[in-house]
Amino acid sequence: MKKPTIAMINGWCFGGGYGPLFACDIAIAAEDAQFGLSEINWGILPGGGASKVVADLMPLRKALYHAMMGENLTGKQAEAQGLVTEAVPADQLLARVTTIANALKAKDGHALRATKWAVRRMTEMTYDNAEDYLIRAQEALHNFGGVEARKEATRQFLDEKSFKPGLGTFDASKVKR
Repeated sequence: MKKPTIAMINGWCFGGGYGPLFACDIAIAAEDAQFGLSEINWGILPGGGASKVVADLMPLRKALYHAMMGENLTGKQAEAQGLVTEAVPADQLLARVTTIANALKAKDGHALRATKWAVRRMTEMTYDNAEDYLIRAQEALHNFGGVEARKEATRQFLDEKSFKPGLGTFDASKVKR
């Protein structure tokens, strides 16, 4: 089972760097980072999976423009076009990535993995197939301790009033495994 992954981009991300970028679940870039598919400027097409990455992460017309023009994108532009999750000033990059990592660490690990798998797999499914998949994924999550996590979250919400869904995460350290 893979845990959530975060990419931190501070500098250049070109061509072949798009593969690892796509492999990460969350990508945070410095606002002045540079993203580029310059292959067209050499008379070749963006290979190594880069064309697939932009087609999957960016709207079609933005992906075509990016691949066909060979112009760089800043971190802010990459965020606006869906290539990265978020762009922040370079001096805040490490702190922002650390904040996200700590927030993820506080959540139930089994639920995180199941969510990651579900979202990634459903991108190529029809809505009906995705609904069926989610039912089976929830059943599998129960086998990995999901029932205990759900019971503890419900207890903290109803009994302790210490957990407020939508405003934070329940205390997963209290789950009996």
